[in-house]
Amino acid sequence: MSRTRRTRVVRNWRSSSMAATTPSHFFKIILPSTIQDKKLMIPIKFVMEFGDELSDVATLTAPNGHLWQVGLEKENREIWFEDGWQEFMEYHSIHYGYLLVFRYEGNSKFHVLVFDNTATEIQYPLNKDCDLEDPVDKSKENEMSNSDKLSPKHVEGRERAVQAAKMLKPTNPSFMAFVRPYHISRRGYLYVPHEFASQYLSRHRSVKLQTCDGKQWRFRCCGHGGNSNSAKTIGWCQFCMDNDLEEGDVCVFELIKKNPVVLKVSILHLADYEVN
Repeated sequence: MSRTRRTRVVRNWRSSSMAATTPSHFFKIILPSTIQDKKLMIPIKFVMEFGDELSDVATLTAPNGHLWQVGLEKENREIWFEDGWQEFMEYHSIHYGYLLVFRYEGNSKFHVLVFDNTATEIQYPLNKDCDLEDPVDKSKENEMSNSDKLSPKHVEGRERAVQAAKMLKPTNPSFMAFVRPYHISRRGYLYVPHEFASQYLSRHRSVKLQTCDGKQWRFRCCGHGGNSNSAKTIGWCQFCMDNDLEEGDVCVFELIKKNPVVLKVSILHLADYEVN
């Protein structure tokens, strides 16, 4: 059941007669009050600058290209992301301590990046039937250095790869992962989203990964428990080497068989989507 959005007239803001010609950024840390109130306050300084041009509904876009319409609650000099914000939080598994970076692109449109408790960007769902890759091993995540930061050229290439991945439109349960340095290290491993692992891998000690040409690799599943971010781990070093996986590549995992478990892997190499 949808809730009625509370919208009030905003007064005394500094006029913003023209839309933002260059992107303006702000970040927000998710606090307990954010989770409890189920809404997120936009910084006052940003409101003073752009408040007059914000409509009653904002459009949020994540790096996977999915669009979210979120109602804005306005009162005096304050604005909150409110109607639909809780759904955005739940869909991206956003928890206490997460950091969100907003890039305002004018016309009430925001591009949003989500970083988890390890200060690492999350793996975004491919579509509404996909799950997130859980950031379980904090120590390993923290080992990721500046080598894990893609250049603007790589970022643009990854966005194109993500768009291509969306066109795959898996009909079965699936999740997406960006290849990171720890994936392709000597002890390479992959974290499977908690919900996906709990539902489909909990009773299995091994799975098979299958590429589009039908070739398969068998891997062992190892559970990591103790908290809500627990997940199954698949050792896949040989898979990475055989398929020439590199940092920034995009992989889509689709469950095509449940017993024994077979995950079809569609690989989108970053190099194929970069523009020289």
